[in-house]
Amino acid sequence: MLKIGDATAALERFAPLPLQEEYDNSGLIYGDPKKELKGVTVSLDLTVSVVEEAAENGSNLIVTHHPVVFRPIRSLDPVRPEHVALTNAIKRDIAVYAAHTNVDKAPGGLSETVLGLLGARVPEQGASLPKFGYFEKPVALKELYGRVKKALGDERAAYVGDPGKLVSKVALITGAGGDEESLRTAVDAGADVFLSGEFKYHVIRFAKDADYAIISFGHFESEKFFTRLAAKVLSESGISPVRESACEENPFTTEGRS
Repeated sequence: MLKIGDATAALERFAPLPLQEEYDNSGLIYGDPKKELKGVTVSLDLTVSVVEEAAENGSNLIVTHHPVVFRPIRSLDPVRPEHVALTNAIKRDIAVYAAHTNVDKAPGGLSETVLGLLGARVPEQGASLPKFGYFEKPVALKELYGRVKKALGDERAAYVGDPGKLVSKVALITGAGGDEESLRTAVDAGADVFLSGEFKYHVIRFAKDADYAIISFGHFESEKFFTRLAAKVLSESGISPVRESACEENPFTTEGRS
């Protein structure tokens, strides 16, 4: 008989919890690991719709990428929007588990998955971020920008730099990695371009003034591949049944983004 803990252990073999960033809260957020596992639903976020979906399909474990609880909370208020989904999961006795930056950093994890979708070769590397990929044949920045839009389904992606610049080495962080420290890490590592999301304006300005290439993409667009990845990890570990959420959605309502 499979238990909830068997599913979480499979995820942690793939992406050990010690890999997560200090600010993160990956791991079992609610639930008893000793309970029988009836099914798993995998989603990017824990939402009311995802909890309802899990209840309807018989899952008693939801695995998300984003932790529904990032910081300690003093009370759980079922009226507050950020608490409703978790409260509903608790009422239905559905365990909630988050696999976040540990999956971003793990070998074969989310960042490496996206690099592969862009056609980059991803060598063995440590568990730090950014992740690096290489193109056997240099790619023009504008061509790589086109690949990003197509692979991520993000027509609102944007770039800084000479469109004809040839790119051989690329640095990437999925989600919200567009900070100054990560950019400088990419530069220092000799990457020709840094790809991430949610760049602060001053970081974009720095890249422009330094004549350094960046490509910015949507947070959701770069991380939506988590559900497929996590479901694959679980299924290949003998966990069943595993379902990818069908009601996952981008919180933005924006034309040009899926």
